[in-house]
Amino acid sequence: MLDGYKVFMERFNITNNEMIDFGINETIFIPKDTVLDEWKMLKERVVAGNTKIFVRGYGRDAKGTQLYMDLYRELFGHDNFIKDPTNNAEPTKLLKALTGYSRQEKPTIKYKQIRNYQVSHIFGRTKNPFSFTAPWNIVYIPKIMDPFTGHESKGELTNAFQKKFLEKFYLYYQDYIEEFNELMYELKPELTRYLLKNGDTFTDKFKEDAIQQFSPIVI
Repeated sequence: MLDGYKVFMERFNITNNEMIDFGINETIFIPKDTVLDEWKMLKERVVAGNTKIFVRGYGRDAKGTQLYMDLYRELFGHDNFIKDPTNNAEPTKLLKALTGYSRQEKPTIKYKQIRNYQVSHIFGRTKNPFSFTAPWNIVYIPKIMDPFTGHESKGELTNAFQKKFLEKFYLYYQDYIEEFNELMYELKPELTRYLLKNGDTFTDKFKEDAIQQFSPIVI
């Protein structure tokens, strides 16, 4: 099998470990001490609904987003959930504010300019309001490495990178992730009841997705 990444790496004499280390070491993330206040405020917003809470749209052209909006209302008792206008605007804004790095074209005094970095969610769960803008879940990663974090690349190197990438940030943000996991365990009975009660109106795909989106993070 011809693998484009292997061809590139062999041509320039790059080992798998070197590629993995590059991807992890050059990722720009929010310092965990900075995460504390933002994470606390996010949890309060989701529960209280006193300000807008952003989430990513669901389905092709976001046409299935209302399914999640109905689920949020059931779980949290309010309607203050908003679809992110670009599906990444709010995480990008937060990452810029808390890291001091910006992808905007014009340099500024306030921000360090970066280029060819992608905003990425470490642990996914972008339809979960606790994790879409969680400061422990978003990073800037070099664009050359971004395919390794999702479903855009496959193979041994992808699997090895994802394993080390997830382990690195799970350990770094462990206290916050454990708080998130506790919230997911608390929500599970209500989520299960909702999906069973409305089972005939939901596709199996939505039910599987909803369960995954509100599942604890385990590596």
